[in-house]
Amino acid sequence: MDNEGSMRRPLTRFGGSRLRPTGPGFAHARAPSGGDGSSHLRRVTLACGLLVAVLASNGARAQSGDDDPLEPLNRAVFQFNLVLDGLLLEPAARIYRGVTPEFFRTAVLNFIDNLRTPVVLANDIFQGEPYRAERTLGRFMLNTIMGVGGLVDVGGLLGMPERHEEDFGQTLAVYGVGEGPYLMLPFFGPSNPRDTAGMVVDVFLDPLNYIGPTGIGFFAAPTEIGLARISVEALATREQNIEPFEELKRSSIDLYAATRTLARQLRATEIRNGAPAPLDDIYDEDLYDFDDPEETDGP
Repeated sequence: MDNEGSMRRPLTRFGGSRLRPTGPGFAHARAPSGGDGSSHLRRVTLACGLLVAVLASNGARAQSGDDDPLEPLNRAVFQFNLVLDGLLLEPAARIYRGVTPEFFRTAVLNFIDNLRTPVVLANDIFQGEPYRAERTLGRFMLNTIMGVGGLVDVGGLLGMPERHEEDFGQTLAVYGVGEGPYLMLPFFGPSNPRDTAGMVVDVFLDPLNYIGPTGIGFFAAPTEIGLARISVEALATREQNIEPFEELKRSSIDLYAATRTLARQLRATEIRNGAPAPLDDIYDEDLYDFDDPEETDGP
């Protein structure tokens, strides 16, 4: 999705605040010593393929009504995320804000966005979006070469459109894979089976997951570089959303339900690349499906 007009990152990103990471990092790659990384990749590809097949057959049913069948469990995980956020992430974010100037925090966000570009570019290509892919690559080259490795958003200074987010979960949605039931993941927050499978694929699309002393593999210890990137992204994103999340808590009768609604709306907008929602989606019905008077029973 294009993030036009948004000065802050999405509200539901980590812990109690985007409770979904933007991508790589939920499982970083490392092969066991002397292991065959390609065999891990084949097993993951097969597992993702099976999951996508299940979603394709059941997604419509899940989206038609009861799409939070695990609500009791999801609420428990949500409370865990809130406690974790209150104990660790929010205090750290406030300290980070207090000891760093704004220009430094902006540079950190620019650098994180630049690091994520390979994943965005790959999914632009997978979705058949050559213009967006060209724009993504051009901005990455400008910012990396002229912007001190991405610390300065040179593309933005030159008037390029706002960055957009892409991941493999969105790519699956573009090709018609249903989202399945709503999930609240520990640490990562709002998701669904389709997007969870997409996060796994994005791990392998992210070059940073192949850099570091720990090597390449799956479901093993993160590389040091990858772990550092996740930590910095979580901290910077939470700092961006201190006030919005406080306002959400103040204005929500049911914080879990409000977060679920916002997460779904954000995800739908990302998948549509920022385009307005169709009227049928807004009202959850076919506005033009009126009964034929000739077919209705008389009095």
